Amino acid sequence: MIFDEIVIYRRKYGRGYRPHITIDFEGSEFHIDSSPGKTGWNIVTHAHSDHYGQRNMNNSRAIASEETAKILEADTQKSFGGITFSTGQRLKIDGHKVKTYPTHHMHGSTAFFFAECEVLITGDVKDFSKLPSCRILITEATYSHPSQIFEDEIDRLVEHASDKTVFGAYPIGKAQRVAEILTEKGFDVRAEEKIARICRAVGIECSESGSLIASPRNLPKYGSGYILTAQNFYRWPKITLSDHLDYRGLLEMIHHCNPETVVFYHGKPSKFLMKYLNSEGIGCYTLEDFKN
Repeated sequence: MIFDEIVIYRRKYGRGYRPHITIDFEGSEFHIDSSPGKTGWNIVTHAHSDHYGQRNMNNSRAIASEETAKILEADTQKSFGGITFSTGQRLKIDGHKVKTYPTHHMHGSTAFFFAECEVLITGDVKDFSKLPSCRILITEATYSHPSQIFEDEIDRLVEHASDKTVFGAYPIGKAQRVAEILTEKGFDVRAEEKIARICRAVGIECSESGSLIASPRNLPKYGSGYILTAQNFYRWPKITLSDHLDYRGLLEMIHHCNPETVVFYHGKPSKFLMKYLNSEGIGCYTLEDFKN
C-alpha cells in the first residue's frame, strides 16, 4: 500500500506472511519488530519476544537501544550483533535521519521517528508525552475497547509487599518495573533466577529476602500470590499493573501525535476504535490491510 512516497507492506513467507510490517522509503527497507530480512534493516522497538528481538541477535542490520540489547543478551545469553544507540539519540540509517524517543513500556523501549517522511513507529507505549507529531503513526492497540480503562494500583502493590508475598509478573519488562518500584520504596525484593539476571542487566540488584517476583506460570508451585496485570483471565488475585496505555491513553496518544493515518501493527484494534478515528478524519489500517 502506497502513502505518498512511503510503501507499507508485509513480506510473504510460504503461504503466509512475516510478522508485522515493512516500510520502504526511497528504496530503503525497514522491517518493524519482525524477523530478519534478506535485505533492509530490522528495527527492534523493545525486548519482548513478540517483537522479535531474539530472532535478530545475529543480525548485523538490526537496530535496538543499548538497554534492549542488554536485556536480549541476558535473556538469550548470546551477544547482540546489531547496531545499538542510547534512547533519545539521533541516528542516520541508510542516509535517513531518525530521532529516537522513550515510550516507557519497559527498560529500553524506543519509538523511531523518520523526520523526512514524518513516520513515527512507537512499538508498545506506556507514556507518550515525549513523542512528536507525525503524519503516519505506526503503533499498538493492546487495550483498544472503551471497556478497557484502568489505573495502576501501585499503592496496593506496596501495601501487599512482605517477605511472604509472591508477585507474578512477566519476567521481561514488568518484573523489572516491579523490582524498581519496590526497591525505591525501601523494600527488599527476591526474584527467580531469570528475572534476577535481567534485573542485573539494567542495574537493579535483587536480594535474598523480601517479596518474591516470579513468572506468572510459576505461581502454582508457590501456592499463593498476586498476578500483576490489567487482563482479567487469570484465576489469581489481581493487582492492576500494566505497561500499556489503556483505551483513554491510546486515544490521547493519537490526538497528541495528530497523524493523518494510523497503522495498528500490534494488537487488535476494536471496531469501535476504528469507527471513532474514521469519524475524526483519521485513516486507520491493520495488518489485514497489508496482505496483497
